[in-house]
Amino acid sequence: MYMQKMINQFEGIYPAAITPFEEDETLDELKLIDFLDFLIDGNVHGIYLLGTNGEAPLLDMEEKKRVIELAVEHVDGRVPIIAGTMCNSTKKTIALSRWAEEKGADGVHAIIPYYFPSPRKSLVKHFKDIAKEISLPIFIYSIPQRTGNDLDMVTLKELSKIDNVAALKDSSGYLAFFYSAVEEINDLQFFGGNDSLIYSYLTMGGSGAVTAAGNAFPELVSSIYDHFVKGEFQKAKEAQDKVLRISNAMKKGPYLSGVKAALKLKGLDFGEVRKPLEPFSKEETTLLKKELNDLGLL
Repeated sequence: MYMQKMINQFEGIYPAAITPFEEDETLDELKLIDFLDFLIDGNVHGIYLLGTNGEAPLLDMEEKKRVIELAVEHVDGRVPIIAGTMCNSTKKTIALSRWAEEKGADGVHAIIPYYFPSPRKSLVKHFKDIAKEISLPIFIYSIPQRTGNDLDMVTLKELSKIDNVAALKDSSGYLAFFYSAVEEINDLQFFGGNDSLIYSYLTMGGSGAVTAAGNAFPELVSSIYDHFVKGEFQKAKEAQDKVLRISNAMKKGPYLSGVKAALKLKGLDFGEVRKPLEPFSKEETTLLKKELNDLGLL
């Protein structure tokens, strides 16, 4: 079992990788492979599989297993892969986490359970039970606006004591919480989950970010981190300013569909979002195209 935390094992920009689908909404395995190469060619520092932008709650267990298996095999160690094992039951999360470990993932991310209320005692037990069954580093994925369950500092400190809980991916957008966590907890890494705040996360001592925009513009988003660690703060800020505009533009349409719409505008068709999610309309696509053209990205 994983008995000692590995601080600074994961750093940088990790796109929350999309899941490509064919027209009938089945998993498009060939396009998944192409997409992973696109991200790596874009100088990303790692890949965050089967998160929100990967539409994980809309995939069944066998599809999730196949995504993990294909990704680990094809990436072949070029960058770390954090496999999403985010299920709202402990049993399913453990089963998928075991699969990810068997296939060679570098870590897993497990979500704060959703739909049902998760008081501190049950939440801590959820992660302890997962940690007992695998030796991989575990990312805690907190996105209270989607799960209905918030994460407070007392609970996070308790979770940080679990040996193979290695990082927090915080998509809450609460900068004061993020900063306090970085300052008060020494044995976790901290990744932000909001594209508009990557530069802010880094200035507060964060290890990096998990990003939606990095799916379509991996080099630009990765450059925020690369410039920052070189001390090129003005260049990092300029890249962040562009990513802010991209993020805002991709949100001017149905939830989650902006990334695939932006990719299509770049000539990269990885299918549409899975129903009940909806794609961008023609009018929304036209507005997105104008903004990306104004930024010189098309």
